[in-house]
Amino acid sequence: MKYTIIIVVLFLLLSCKNKDEEIGRPDSYILTEKDISQDCSAFQMRFKKGEYILNFALSGTCENLKVEEYTHEYSRYLNHYHDSLSIRKGYIMLKYYKHNFLDTNIKDLQDSILKITRKSFKDKVLLSEADENSFIIKVGT
Repeated sequence: MKYTIIIVVLFLLLSCKNKDEEIGRPDSYILTEKDISQDCSAFQMRFKKGEYILNFALSGTCENLKVEEYTHEYSRYLNHYHDSLSIRKGYIMLKYYKHNFLDTNIKDLQDSILKITRKSFKDKVLLSEADENSFIIKVGT
Protein backbone atom coordinates (compact mmCIF):
# COMPACT_ATOMS: atom_id res chain seq x y z
CA MET A 1 0.00 0.00 0.00
CA LYS A 2 2.84 2.35 0.91
CA TYR A 3 4.51 1.80 -2.45
CA THR A 4 1.24 2.30 -4.32
CA ILE A 5 0.74 5.73 -2.74
CA ILE A 6 4.33 6.68 -3.52
CA ILE A 7 3.94 5.58 -7.15
CA VAL A 8 0.66 7.48 -7.55
CA VAL A 9 2.13 10.65 -6.02
CA LEU A 10 5.23 10.34 -8.18
CA PHE A 11 3.11 9.82 -11.28
CA LEU A 12 1.01 12.90 -10.47
CA LEU A 13 4.09 15.02 -9.88
CA LEU A 14 5.69 13.92 -13.14
CA SER A 15 2.55 14.45 -15.14
CA CYS A 16 2.20 18.05 -13.95
CA LYS A 17 4.23 20.42 -16.07
CA ASN A 18 5.61 23.51 -14.42
CA LYS A 19 6.02 25.28 -17.72
CA ASP A 20 2.79 24.44 -19.53
CA GLU A 21 2.82 26.68 -22.59
CA GLU A 22 -0.98 26.74 -22.93
CA ILE A 23 -1.66 28.21 -19.49
CA GLY A 24 -2.30 31.91 -19.72
CA ARG A 25 -2.19 31.95 -23.52
CA PRO A 26 -5.17 33.84 -24.99
CA ASP A 27 -7.41 31.95 -27.41
CA SER A 28 -6.67 32.53 -31.08
CA TYR A 29 -10.37 32.98 -31.83
CA ILE A 30 -13.47 34.75 -30.56
CA LEU A 31 -16.61 32.62 -30.18
CA THR A 32 -20.10 34.13 -30.41
CA GLU A 33 -23.57 32.60 -30.53
CA LYS A 34 -26.86 33.95 -31.84
CA ASP A 35 -30.32 32.35 -31.82
CA ILE A 36 -31.61 32.69 -35.36
CA SER A 37 -34.86 30.76 -35.04
CA GLN A 38 -36.87 28.98 -32.37
CA ASP A 39 -34.81 25.80 -32.57
CA CYS A 40 -31.57 26.95 -34.15
CA SER A 41 -28.45 28.86 -33.15
CA ALA A 42 -25.52 30.10 -35.17
CA PHE A 43 -22.04 29.79 -33.69
CA GLN A 44 -19.30 31.96 -35.11
CA MET A 45 -15.59 31.50 -34.49
CA ARG A 46 -13.72 34.59 -35.67
CA PHE A 47 -10.04 33.73 -35.92
CA LYS A 48 -7.51 36.40 -34.96
CA LYS A 49 -4.72 35.11 -37.19
CA GLY A 50 -3.90 32.32 -39.58
CA GLU A 51 -5.37 31.26 -42.88
CA TYR A 52 -8.92 30.87 -41.53
CA ILE A 53 -11.05 33.98 -41.06
CA LEU A 54 -14.34 32.61 -39.80
CA ASN A 55 -16.24 29.43 -38.99
CA PHE A 56 -20.01 29.90 -39.23
CA ALA A 57 -21.86 26.81 -37.92
CA LEU A 58 -25.40 25.86 -36.96
CA SER A 59 -26.53 24.08 -33.81
CA GLY A 60 -29.94 22.64 -33.02
CA THR A 61 -32.59 20.87 -35.05
CA CYS A 62 -33.17 23.96 -37.21
CA GLU A 63 -36.47 22.51 -38.47
CA ASN A 64 -38.07 25.96 -38.67
CA LEU A 65 -35.05 27.75 -40.13
CA LYS A 66 -35.44 29.34 -43.54
CA VAL A 67 -32.61 29.99 -46.00
CA GLU A 68 -33.38 33.72 -45.80
CA GLU A 69 -32.84 33.68 -42.01
CA TYR A 70 -29.54 31.84 -42.43
CA THR A 71 -28.21 34.23 -45.06
CA HIS A 72 -29.53 37.24 -43.14
CA GLU A 73 -27.65 36.17 -39.99
CA TYR A 74 -24.47 35.55 -41.99
CA SER A 75 -24.75 38.99 -43.60
CA ARG A 76 -25.54 40.65 -40.24
CA TYR A 77 -22.46 39.04 -38.69
CA LEU A 78 -20.16 40.19 -41.49
CA ASN A 79 -21.58 43.73 -41.26
CA HIS A 80 -21.26 43.84 -37.48
CA TYR A 81 -17.60 42.76 -37.51
CA HIS A 82 -16.72 44.43 -40.81
CA ASP A 83 -13.79 46.42 -39.40
CA SER A 84 -11.87 43.36 -38.22
CA LEU A 85 -12.91 40.99 -41.01
CA SER A 86 -12.73 43.03 -44.20
CA ILE A 87 -8.94 43.41 -44.05
CA ARG A 88 -8.36 39.65 -43.92
CA LYS A 89 -7.66 37.15 -46.68
CA GLY A 90 -8.18 33.44 -46.20
CA TYR A 91 -10.92 30.86 -45.72
CA ILE A 92 -14.45 30.99 -44.34
CA MET A 93 -16.07 27.71 -43.29
CA LEU A 94 -19.85 27.38 -43.30
CA LYS A 95 -21.28 24.29 -41.60
CA TYR A 96 -24.96 23.34 -41.61
CA TYR A 97 -25.01 19.54 -41.17
CA LYS A 98 -27.79 18.74 -43.64
CA HIS A 99 -30.49 20.73 -41.85
CA ASN A 100 -34.03 20.70 -43.20
CA PHE A 101 -33.82 24.25 -44.52
CA LEU A 102 -31.45 22.93 -47.17
CA ASP A 103 -34.24 21.14 -49.01
CA THR A 104 -33.78 23.99 -51.46
CA ASN A 105 -30.97 23.95 -53.97
CA ILE A 106 -27.61 24.05 -52.15
CA LYS A 107 -26.12 25.85 -55.15
CA ASP A 108 -28.52 28.76 -54.57
CA LEU A 109 -27.42 28.98 -50.91
CA GLN A 110 -23.75 28.91 -51.91
CA ASP A 111 -24.31 31.60 -54.55
CA SER A 112 -26.08 33.82 -51.99
CA ILE A 113 -23.27 33.39 -49.46
CA LEU A 114 -20.62 34.12 -52.12
CA LYS A 115 -22.46 37.29 -53.17
CA ILE A 116 -22.79 38.48 -49.54
CA THR A 117 -19.11 37.76 -48.89
CA ARG A 118 -17.95 39.57 -52.06
CA LYS A 119 -19.97 42.62 -51.06
CA SER A 120 -18.57 42.61 -47.52
CA PHE A 121 -14.90 41.97 -48.34
CA LYS A 122 -14.83 43.81 -51.69
CA ASP A 123 -12.46 41.15 -53.00
CA LYS A 124 -12.40 37.99 -55.08
CA VAL A 125 -14.40 35.17 -53.42
CA LEU A 126 -14.38 31.58 -54.66
CA LEU A 127 -15.97 28.31 -53.59
CA SER A 128 -12.99 26.27 -52.38
CA GLU A 129 -14.55 23.05 -51.11
CA ALA A 130 -18.06 21.61 -50.63
CA ASP A 131 -19.76 18.52 -49.26
CA GLU A 132 -23.23 17.65 -47.99
CA ASN A 133 -22.69 19.25 -44.57
CA SER A 134 -20.55 22.29 -45.26
CA PHE A 135 -18.58 24.37 -47.70
CA ILE A 136 -15.47 26.52 -47.57
CA ILE A 137 -14.96 29.74 -49.46
CA LYS A 138 -11.71 31.52 -50.14
CA VAL A 139 -11.48 35.28 -49.82
CA GLY A 140 -8.74 37.06 -51.77
CA THR A 141 -6.07 35.56 -53.96
